Amino acid sequence: MHELLHALEHGALDTLKMLPFLIIAFLILEYAEKQLETKSSEMIKKADKAGPLSGALLGLIPQCGFSVIGSNFYAKRFITLGTLIAIYLSTSDEALLVMLTKPERILDILLVMGIKFVIAVLAGYTIDLILRKKAVGNSDCHHCHHHEDSCEDEELIGEEHCCSHTDWRAIVKCTAKRTISVFLFLFLANFAVTYIIELIGEARLQEIMLTNSIFQPLLTALIGLIPNCAPSVILAELFIDGAVSLGSVIAGLCTSAGVGLLVLFRVNRGLKSNIATVALLYFIGAVSGIIVQLITNLI
Repeated sequence: MHELLHALEHGALDTLKMLPFLIIAFLILEYAEKQLETKSSEMIKKADKAGPLSGALLGLIPQCGFSVIGSNFYAKRFITLGTLIAIYLSTSDEALLVMLTKPERILDILLVMGIKFVIAVLAGYTIDLILRKKAVGNSDCHHCHHHEDSCEDEELIGEEHCCSHTDWRAIVKCTAKRTISVFLFLFLANFAVTYIIELIGEARLQEIMLTNSIFQPLLTALIGLIPNCAPSVILAELFIDGAVSLGSVIAGLCTSAGVGLLVLFRVNRGLKSNIATVALLYFIGAVSGIIVQLITNLI
């Protein structure tokens, strides 16, 4: 009982310290997203040969909206498989904001984002080079037109993302929704990690998480595939606490494409093709994580 109460207290205090930052960060992010949403969609669609590069850049923005857009565009063949994979690999969902609550880890944050971006660009162009196809459809149709209260093509934004509004009431509402969601995930992650450490000990947790093992990225890449923002939040917390290595957090965040994977299975025809896409994402994420871990071990 003592361990449970201590874990609850530790989890609550640690998470409350992050709350002001999360509110400010999400408020700025929501406003920026509303300004960029239409332009970014057109940018991805018209990028052509620069598709993987554009997708990787947009994926760095800490939310899963672009992975949803990417899934829809790929289903309509507006973009190539390489561009889709680049978006998925670059997307980190809410992990970046979680890590930014620890300003002293800014160099680690920049390193993680930089490595993910390089992996996304290289993988995207390699896939397109191998396939040698231009999977781009007619750019004159399927545009998303934004209105004050509704979207004509809501699939392009995703059911879990607020429809694009420009009024502050909608921005505040979306900010509150995302802040509460991430706050709860952070609390649960903090509580769970603290309680497990109290219950089984740090050494046992490291053993379960395959700490210092070259195979840890295989595990974290699998965790990242869960189509929700919780895995990216948990992986970010574990990385900050030192439970997972740089290579492992890279692997997990590379496969953490959020609800974009769910949307892919819903809108893209061909179950085998979708499974192959997810398998490819996992392979790239896991192998990239292992390579990064090997390099860091040598350094």
